[in-house]
Amino acid sequence: MHLMCLVAVFLLCKSFSSGIVFVRMKNERGPTAVQAGISCLELLTDSYFYTNESSQIQNLVIFHLDNLSSPSREIELGYMQNHHTGYEEVAYGRSQIFQLKVMSDVFPLDSLRRIQFVDYKLIDFYVIVADEMEKLERAMRYVSAAYAFNPRGKFLILYNNPNNRDHEEQFALEVLNLMFIGHHSVNVLVAFAVDIMTYNIYTGDPYHGTQNDCGKMKPLKVATVVNGTLRNKAVAITAIQMPKVPPEMKSCTFNLCARVASPFVNEECKTGLELEIMRLLQESMKFNVNISCSTMERGELMEDNITWSDLLGKLRADECDIIVGSFYPDFDVHIDFAGTSLYLQDYYTWFVSMAGLESRWKVLLAIFEIPTWKLIGLVLLISSISWYFIGSALPESNAHKQLSTCFLNTWCVLLGVSTNNRPMHNSLRIFFIAFAIYAMNLTTIYTSLLIIFFTSPPRMHQIDSIDEILAANFQIGGRMEYEDWFDNGDEDDLRVSRLYNNSDDFQPSHSNLKAVFLGKRVLLTSRMYVKSSHFRDVVHGLNTDSFANQLEMIVEKGFPLLPKFNRIISNLNDMGIIEKLFSDFLYNVTILEQIVEILNPDDDDDHDLGVDEIVLTTDHLQSAFLFYLLGVVISAVVFIGEVFINIPRVKKVVRKLDDQIDRILVRVKLREPRLKPVKLRKRSDGMARLKRRKMFH
Repeated sequence: MHLMCLVAVFLLCKSFSSGIVFVRMKNERGPTAVQAGISCLELLTDSYFYTNESSQIQNLVIFHLDNLSSPSREIELGYMQNHHTGYEEVAYGRSQIFQLKVMSDVFPLDSLRRIQFVDYKLIDFYVIVADEMEKLERAMRYVSAAYAFNPRGKFLILYNNPNNRDHEEQFALEVLNLMFIGHHSVNVLVAFAVDIMTYNIYTGDPYHGTQNDCGKMKPLKVATVVNGTLRNKAVAITAIQMPKVPPEMKSCTFNLCARVASPFVNEECKTGLELEIMRLLQESMKFNVNISCSTMERGELMEDNITWSDLLGKLRADECDIIVGSFYPDFDVHIDFAGTSLYLQDYYTWFVSMAGLESRWKVLLAIFEIPTWKLIGLVLLISSISWYFIGSALPESNAHKQLSTCFLNTWCVLLGVSTNNRPMHNSLRIFFIAFAIYAMNLTTIYTSLLIIFFTSPPRMHQIDSIDEILAANFQIGGRMEYEDWFDNGDEDDLRVSRLYNNSDDFQPSHSNLKAVFLGKRVLLTSRMYVKSSHFRDVVHGLNTDSFANQLEMIVEKGFPLLPKFNRIISNLNDMGIIEKLFSDFLYNVTILEQIVEILNPDDDDDHDLGVDEIVLTTDHLQSAFLFYLLGVVISAVVFIGEVFINIPRVKKVVRKLDDQIDRILVRVKLREPRLKPVKLRKRSDGMARLKRRKMFH
């Protein structure tokens, strides 16, 4: 019936007019569309750009694409004009103030790093309006090139193109993958305009779900905005504010790439201090890791200033999610990558061959400094003289009244040799007992130190400075990443830089440490690495450290677990757990492994290194025999001299020489000027005559 009425009306109109009637579509580029888009941005900004309590003003960036079509251009400009003096909103009953910044693609991309956003306050919120996927990609190239780029910031992307109202979910997935894979960002809202006033809101959900789809972007439609109003507002806001990274990720597995660097990552890739810390992180967040080990370097920026080598290259290619292996903070690396909170500290120095052992005969003198020997000699002299004077003042035997005998007795007591000359009076006995106790104490100390020096003999001069290393023309080197420390204006560092070698012969390994032990090269490496190896007692690290650095794990800037990692590591540091791990390492390596080495003395490695236990042998008597020989020689010389002097003919010659010397002295005396006469007191005549008679004769 209705159809017949419509046909009749159509025929009637056709009979009166020959024109054609066209049905006009809605104007999707007019003020209504613009106002709906601006209202949508305002609503999502109010719902999504909220912050927790913070002492800093948050940053909000609006990106201006120069060649946008209508109505996207008007929506962006209208939103920007509303907030050109700064942005303030009321969210959850409190006022929030944002610092507004504007970025644009008008300037060349290279100028962005030189001029704009050189401050290091990371951007918190981004608003991008686009009408084509290519323009959005261009905008993200600019955004990610800035120093202040923050992958963990919140992104609000509005897409409005009247010529493309279909395939919204497919487009949202493409945008979310661009942000997730290309820029490691998960906090993204995509507002897709389905008509003049309606926007469907999508967000990504890569970490919820099963083990098979963990890490894969899944678009979720969380809300619909009609003319600036949310449908089902309470449910929509809850879905918009839902955290993208869950507190526990039991279904997710991440790739951990480790560089072998004992003791942080041991060769079997199952133990190590950094792997223990990773296990603590796993226990807290319940995620899984696939660990792969290699000897690759950390990596350096290539000549194109885009690609990275080695492990950092694998991290950039998404083959690794986390890399560990004794990596220290590096400004150049932190420009493109992020690091966790610092957890362990390592010290680096030059390792050289250990100096050889000193000669055995020097040990007797080496255990005391020269001033100590001088004091012992002074005590010996004072004690001998004291013994002589005390013995002379007492009715002692003649043996205690001769200085030579007192000196010999004192020497015997000091050496611990028994003497038969015992004092007879209490005064000298007390002195003798006190000196004997002192001598016994000194002998015991000397004997103890002598045994220590025999079992741990001193070494010859040890090279202990970089100047000595350079003067000896040693080959020096280490890892490539250490070379940057010497690339500066200091003249001493430049000398090291010119000779520095980063080839395979200078990488931390047992074969290279053995070459250091043999004196073939000098290696710059970690003290912790050498301490964890069998070479810790046979190579010498300079007493002065070249540098000290703390360690970190390296990830991409937008790695979703990084904030939680940092909180957990900070808690572990505060509770002393990381310090406990380090103490356990020192105990296990430096004590338990040494016990194993002692229990297994036939270890080929230790035998080759010459670290067998030193036992006392006849070689250690060299010094004793040397001093005994010296005493025999002196005694023989004295004896021969005494016998020679007592020969009768020699005595006559000596007597004649003595008389001749006396005559010479008398002649010299007679030639001296006469002195003034001295008045003598009166004596008896007999005594005067006797005196004159003696003078006459």
